[in-house]
Amino acid sequence: MSRAGCTLLWLGMTAAVAAALPGAAGAKPAAGHAAESIRQIALSQDKITQFLAARPPLEAILAGVPAGAAAPDPGLLRRLDDTARKNGFADYADYEAVATNIVWILTGIDPLSKKYVGVQAVTKLEVADLLGDKTLSLKQHKQLLEALHMQMLSAGPVKYAANVPLVIKFYDKLLAADAKN
Repeated sequence: MSRAGCTLLWLGMTAAVAAALPGAAGAKPAAGHAAESIRQIALSQDKITQFLAARPPLEAILAGVPAGAAAPDPGLLRRLDDTARKNGFADYADYEAVATNIVWILTGIDPLSKKYVGVQAVTKLEVADLLGDKTLSLKQHKQLLEALHMQMLSAGPVKYAANVPLVIKFYDKLLAADAKN
């Protein structure tokens, strides 16, 4: 899979959350505001396994939410929390923190070598690939470049080095799970 293809998959991982829940971790900051670096947490093999199990039912719930909803419905939040708890998370916010950290590490893995090289290094390669892609419309180029710019702004050093080999260990499963969704 190309770097640009992986970018599209990773951007899609949080798109449903950002569209359904205003203020969610995957939501795009307002224009003119720099992206904040993510709150890093230590991952475990159990947390990644729980994420893989929880993701399909949570995304099924989010798929039924109209895009651009002004405020999340309390019933929706309750269903998300209940589903997250059934899969070993404290609540949906706990699931979202794990998801954000997994995606952040995935973003720093070169999909061609499957080695962690850092978010900024991969993003620079993705920008170069994107600029050379003549199959995308101007609008698609602009959207992807904006997303990659935000990705660069949020990039920082890895706080929990043990997260990297864990995510690499599950790389193919995470990619397969995302391709299904």
